[in-house]
Amino acid sequence: MKRRISLSTFIFILIAAVLLTAMSSCAIVDSNLRDEYGSSLGGSPSSQNAKLETIINLFKTYSYYSIDEEVLCDALLGGMYYAIGDRYADYYDAEEYALMTAENQGETQGIGVTVIENAEYQCIEIISVLPNSPALAAGVEPGDLIMYIGAGENKEYVPDMGYYAALAKLQGAKGTVCEFTVARGEGYAELVDFAITRDTFTSESVTYRVCSTDAKVGVIKIIQFDLTTPGQFRTAMDSLIAQGVEYFIFDVRYNGGGDLASITAVLSYMLNDGDILIKTRDRAGTEVVTKVGKVEYAPTSPYAACNVAKEDIAKYRSYVEGKSAVLANGSTASAAELFTCALMDYGISEIVGTKTYGKGSMQSIFSLAYYGYDGAVKMTTKMYFPPVSEGYDGIGIKPDLEVELDEALQNKNIYKITDEEDNQLQAAIALIGK
Repeated sequence: MKRRISLSTFIFILIAAVLLTAMSSCAIVDSNLRDEYGSSLGGSPSSQNAKLETIINLFKTYSYYSIDEEVLCDALLGGMYYAIGDRYADYYDAEEYALMTAENQGETQGIGVTVIENAEYQCIEIISVLPNSPALAAGVEPGDLIMYIGAGENKEYVPDMGYYAALAKLQGAKGTVCEFTVARGEGYAELVDFAITRDTFTSESVTYRVCSTDAKVGVIKIIQFDLTTPGQFRTAMDSLIAQGVEYFIFDVRYNGGGDLASITAVLSYMLNDGDILIKTRDRAGTEVVTKVGKVEYAPTSPYAACNVAKEDIAKYRSYVEGKSAVLANGSTASAAELFTCALMDYGISEIVGTKTYGKGSMQSIFSLAYYGYDGAVKMTTKMYFPPVSEGYDGIGIKPDLEVELDEALQNKNIYKITDEEDNQLQAAIALIGK
């Protein structure tokens, strides 16, 4: 069994990790990269680390108050994140890290929502509700902020719990009940309690349909970019093409992003060999340009789902170039923004909706397993930039055609809005000539 990390060792590893100048460009570092980066962290603890350990030992020996090292770790981390200005940095224990890894691989159970961390309110923001899920049936809505987990005496405040600790409590075995409270409405003044029976299901990162108002238009909604997305995207495109669809709408409204390998694989299906996918820049100013090309992960790697064969490159370009549009809004973020901007930069798709969120920073997750400890550390390691346009971090992407969702629809579940009443969808269809 792996042991939990001691406070002093954890501080040293964290300090060493922050000082690294060469970081992974992936959202989750694979085992080979973990070994490479892990070996670079050798050496003796710094004098500052020794000082911290001395102070902690003084408190443990003489303090009237008991010392909980796990709580102290969280407090130290909070102070460190504040000092370096990295609001996306975090530490995950073994359970939280396992949950996050499983979700990225599409192994989902629970109530059927896609969520992101809301940095402003320090809570869980629901960005989409999966079709045919328990959450949809119960009336959970995109935009809801989960502020409390549990009910009665067991009710806990999410900002006090931490994002992934709270997220872990939303998960559970099929048949058990998930209790939580959301804030919604103007100023998030309305509180709504839910008690939803959990179920098990395969993550659905892509949905698709023939538009009900025009049989020549296919609508592909990309909910998130996890390791299931490239395969599900191919299935969607192939199916719609077989049904005679000639125009495509890519809906990334409420898509909070995801894994770099996933988004680059999806873009490779619509870009030409050698086209720039993404540019990254580390704190030393070193820029790396990633281009479209063959990608082959080891067959045993979960990232094999993101392999790009030679025949996959530009497979759908002729179907979508000049005959497609991207629907985006203020909850379109990170990898979803790269998807949006890349298709705009290459003149493949028109952009319709409202300005996107504006997240152009890249986080890497470093497992502590190399050292024999549980958990992982996440930190911002690079800034990234779209193929041609300027970076959009803190700015967002302005659509070609700005269209606000009709006011009457803004509090309606996105999955319950019909094609006929979705004014943003209809504006996109009109813009591409249908």
